[in-house]
Amino acid sequence: MAFNQRSGSMMQRRAFLTLAAGAAAGAVLPFSARASGPAPSLPALDVHPGRIIRTVAGLRPFRAEGYVVRAERFSRRQTLVHHYGHGGAGVTMSWGTAAETVRVLESATSERSCAVIGSGVIGLTTALMLLRRGHQVTLYADALPPHTTSNIAGAYWGIASLYRRDAASPDFMARMRAAARYAHRAFQHLAGDPRYGVYWVRAFDLYDRLPANPASRPDMPELFPGFSRALGPDAYWGHSAVDSFHQLMIDPDIYLRALMADVENAGGRFAAARFEDARDVSRLRERVIVNCTGMGARALFGDEQLEPNRGQLTLLLPQPEIDYAYTTRFEGASLYMFPRRGALVLGGSHGRGDWSLEIDPAEQDRVLRGHGEMARAIAAG
Repeated sequence: MAFNQRSGSMMQRRAFLTLAAGAAAGAVLPFSARASGPAPSLPALDVHPGRIIRTVAGLRPFRAEGYVVRAERFSRRQTLVHHYGHGGAGVTMSWGTAAETVRVLESATSERSCAVIGSGVIGLTTALMLLRRGHQVTLYADALPPHTTSNIAGAYWGIASLYRRDAASPDFMARMRAAARYAHRAFQHLAGDPRYGVYWVRAFDLYDRLPANPASRPDMPELFPGFSRALGPDAYWGHSAVDSFHQLMIDPDIYLRALMADVENAGGRFAAARFEDARDVSRLRERVIVNCTGMGARALFGDEQLEPNRGQLTLLLPQPEIDYAYTTRFEGASLYMFPRRGALVLGGSHGRGDWSLEIDPAEQDRVLRGHGEMARAIAAG
């Protein structure tokens, strides 16, 4: 299946086994803190168009009911395990939902020969976790990093475009919270190793009107360390409410290369393959097939609830002094900036139902103008 893009250790085993039983019971920290005082002094972003490296577009695999982890009988000899539909939170959720997937797989079958379809972050993480638990894994894909949709993810740790509140069930929300906590802990361990491109940044969520319960933080305050809130007519930088905390940033180009190396070092194999329909998949020799194809699951397995949520990112030359991230709104739509070592990531596009991978110049202009206003507000203090 083509992927849309343009431009084991004992400790891990013990951690995996806690997912169902105890990962949801994280320590609950106060999340109603209030802070006042002047805005922090931060270096301002330089958004001159001459600093643009490239603009890219990709399709987030969104399901209103949330991601799918499910096992089913695929053929007389094969078990099919689905693992897809993470919207804009694929990198964020990857370790947690991979652990959930392995648990479902091992409950469904004792077979150890596995084919993982898809080489984005979900496929790589699932393959690695299976290998570390003693499975034999071949990863089949039409494209490998850096040519996957995961490579153009914003990859800031947060629950973005993962589900719709009025469609997600209580069971899904419980599973999601457990998986999110597991994933956050896994990334914490990687943040101390420069091979993975995972690091902490200061983060600011900026509001003109404070939402009652931000969807990006569903009852999991312990995953947003150092939280404080500033309220007032002009709390920070022209916004009446600002939440600040620390959060994890993942650089996909570095991180996905590291995951590929980990898969190979653990004994995994990569094989080039393109699947047009489920019959092509059924011809694989492995007894277990794990579907990590993201948007491809719609065509391959007929999930009509899966829809694209188009995203567009503009990457600027890096500014090493920028060590913070922010999210806000501009002209009625989202706006965010994430710092990476190799680029500054400017985004905020959410095109639900939009299949286009063409660059939208008007959206690029909106993003640049919005970040230009933020840069001026931050410079003014």
